[in-house]
Amino acid sequence: RRCVALLALPTPYVCMLFLLAASPPPLRRAPPVMLSSATTAKSALRAALAASDGEPKAPEVLAAITELEPFSIPEPALSPLWAGDWRVITKPDFPDSLGRDAAGRYKFSLGRASFNMFAPQMLPVAIDSILNPSSAPAPGSPGAYEVIVKLDLLLPDASPLAATMENVAECTPVDGNPGRMAVKFGGGCLRPADGAPSEAWRDTFAAPGSSADLSRMQRFQLWVARRLFGLRRAEEVAADGTMTYEMPRAPEGYLDILFLDEDLRVTRGNRGSIVIAERLPG
Repeated sequence: RRCVALLALPTPYVCMLFLLAASPPPLRRAPPVMLSSATTAKSALRAALAASDGEPKAPEVLAAITELEPFSIPEPALSPLWAGDWRVITKPDFPDSLGRDAAGRYKFSLGRASFNMFAPQMLPVAIDSILNPSSAPAPGSPGAYEVIVKLDLLLPDASPLAATMENVAECTPVDGNPGRMAVKFGGGCLRPADGAPSEAWRDTFAAPGSSADLSRMQRFQLWVARRLFGLRRAEEVAADGTMTYEMPRAPEGYLDILFLDEDLRVTRGNRGSIVIAERLPG
């Protein structure tokens, strides 16, 4: 079941990608090497990503992005190529990684992966993939932008539970800047991947809105989000196992589209997060 949420931007403790506007710190870049075509530049970027283990801010990756940017289509925020089903190929950008599991997947606590939206906060999760479906804005109507995280909940004494975490947003080209897309996230959900909540799922999320294992600072942050941005977290699990949050009054962030063509998209968020995504076939 897809979750339906109001649209507004997440605060630093709500969503992983788009935070309140701030200038990112300067990044160290490797010396540029001039390349002759978009195909060559894209191959160089993929090679740099593979060599850096998916780290988008590695110097060789930043240098490859710089070489790729001139080959982008013009006015990418206005292009229908923005739309489609995209898969993120950079490493997950959640804070405080717990390392990797035997399959090489990055692990985080559920609290860190969901920016404290879902409890139990300390439950380990392993990230399978991050999808980024988008639709193009139309005159008078914003486009859609989603971040869908496929993950396993790593229970201490039971088999992992497959889950899907979604964050839903609207996107609109910024007036006067056809390379920038304004983005507003307004909510999301966590649900069983197979659509049917098991007994283990209901036991795990017996208190989905609990703040019992949050630090004092995290509780204060949630209090601020409730007061300023209208944050609402689910207090119980729905019949289909879904838990939701909504934040209808959050401020707006943006994405600078560094590169876009038929099969690759590179964006930089308003706090410097870089996401590289490839278009899925079909």
